[in-house]
Amino acid sequence: MSRRHSWLAFVAGGEPLAHGLGTGAGPDAEAWQRGLAVLQGRWYDVVAPPQVAAAFVLQWLLQVPAHTAAHAASCGPWRAAGLAELTFDLGPALVPERVRVTALVADPGELAGRLDRAEADYRAVAGPLADAYPSIVRFGPHTRTAMVDDMWAAARREAESASGLLRPGVPPRASCCLIYALPGCVECAGCPRSR
Repeated sequence: MSRRHSWLAFVAGGEPLAHGLGTGAGPDAEAWQRGLAVLQGRWYDVVAPPQVAAAFVLQWLLQVPAHTAAHAASCGPWRAAGLAELTFDLGPALVPERVRVTALVADPGELAGRLDRAEADYRAVAGPLADAYPSIVRFGPHTRTAMVDDMWAAARREAESASGLLRPGVPPRASCCLIYALPGCVECAGCPRSR
């Protein structure tokens, strides 16, 4: 899985890593958001708007189970089991960089079917995670649900691309990462603000 993923490394076995999805819905997520806002302030030489860090941390939290589920399904005849128990490490820029996979279970059949089942597994974890996320700024239910959808769409597209099933273009998003609020930044490709 790691060889086919552009930015995450996956490990199996050993001790749990420093962060878990359960702690991502608690005080750990608030400290992560504040730490990222400090980094963004240094990078852009401003007092960084807290909503940017809050959006990025929620996206990254959702990407851990999304990319794990999608890439496990696309790499072979299996699914990642126990998505709620995933643990991960953060890199120096506070981006997840390594995920500990708890188990892979056999899931024979076509890739499309495996990805559909992986999506159901992801949504069972991602919906409650997004609902419980303690954002340091207000995020309404639409934003939270849209991020769940958008992170799955991106993970599935990347997994299909790594499998040689290219889908051209950038899928439109329903949520916004708010990066345009930082100096010199503009909306991402597919941003709902540009429609």
